[in-house]
Amino acid sequence: MTDKKNRPSKHRAVHTDINSVRRNERSIRRMKRLLALLIVVLIGLTIYMTYPMWLPKLEGFFDKPVTTIHNTGTAEGGNFPIEPTEKTTNIFAFNKMLMTADAHSLTLYNSDGERENSFAHAFSTPVERVCGKRALVFDSGAYGFKLYGKKGEIYSKTTDDLILSGSLSEDGTAAILTESNKYASMVLFYDEDGKLIYRYGCTSRVMSASVTEDGKSAYITTFYSEGGEIFSQVRRLDFDKDGEQMISEKIRTLAVDCIANDVGDVLVVGDNGLYTISPEGNLVSSCEFDGTLSAVALGRGCSAVLVNNSTDNGTSLFLAAAGAEDTEAYRSIEVSGIVKKLSITDNRVMVLTNSNVYSYAFSGTLAAEAEVGREYVNFVYTDGAVYLAGKRGIDKIKFDM
Repeated sequence: MTDKKNRPSKHRAVHTDINSVRRNERSIRRMKRLLALLIVVLIGLTIYMTYPMWLPKLEGFFDKPVTTIHNTGTAEGGNFPIEPTEKTTNIFAFNKMLMTADAHSLTLYNSDGERENSFAHAFSTPVERVCGKRALVFDSGAYGFKLYGKKGEIYSKTTDDLILSGSLSEDGTAAILTESNKYASMVLFYDEDGKLIYRYGCTSRVMSASVTEDGKSAYITTFYSEGGEIFSQVRRLDFDKDGEQMISEKIRTLAVDCIANDVGDVLVVGDNGLYTISPEGNLVSSCEFDGTLSAVALGRGCSAVLVNNSTDNGTSLFLAAAGAEDTEAYRSIEVSGIVKKLSITDNRVMVLTNSNVYSYAFSGTLAAEAEVGREYVNFVYTDGAVYLAGKRGIDKIKFDM
């Protein structure tokens, strides 16, 4: 008989359910993925809800040049300088081409300075407005206006009352401001084919009309006198509705012009400052200046004005980037020399002085410059080059910015 003490001990077998373990591991992995997705969604919602507070702080950060580009300013040869048949310094960038305008015609040149086309407008006091690939010409103080494209005249129209001013939008919509016997001002809007799409009679004096980028609305600046002071308001028109869809609060300034910027606000240029108005018509922010307004350039991403300082003989360049929620969005730069021309193109603010062409990022940083002669009085930038107009003709210089 076997001794109990010498009997082998019995071990209990432990059975593991492999399928159960695998299911648990899969559940854990799914939970981790869901948790990671939830964190990403929460971060995205936080960014979306708080971007108005931090986005203006980054304005211009990524486009700020590390160093300023110093272009040589060497004039090209070949067909340059262009010598128009009739002396003119009125030049425009027209769909990557150069357009000259004189008392009788518009003339197009390619980038090599070769003459491509010419159109006679037959107006006695012509005023030109160029936007993209179209040019509006109206007879100031008369009744006629025409729209031109690269191949020539698109349409010709006459108004019942004298034309005071006009503007042209990116989509080809023309706004024509006229006198009126019934209203203080009348604005007529025509589409790219010359069809009258909206007629607006206003009891206040209209200073300017600006059509939105999509061609569906327009912003009108009006002014009036109250208690010996000048006040202005902005009014929004929707072309598929009657009457004003928005009338802004009054601003103590004479509004010169306005534009709907990239973030949906309206930037107003007054004779004493820059003002940003919300889509609802509320004054969001402003930047007032002391001096005489001398030049205006409006852009969807940034607008700029030149001000001759009242305290000295200097000139200040004021910039208002889209999204101007506070005073940090407005910037002021002192420009040396006699300033002759201001423009906005290719996300840059450009200035011509009696000795240089300057290009500024919307942040106010000097991006590029070129030394030029004193004889130039006008310039345009297109397709990597600056065209400079003076008494002896039009020169071209390469300009990287």
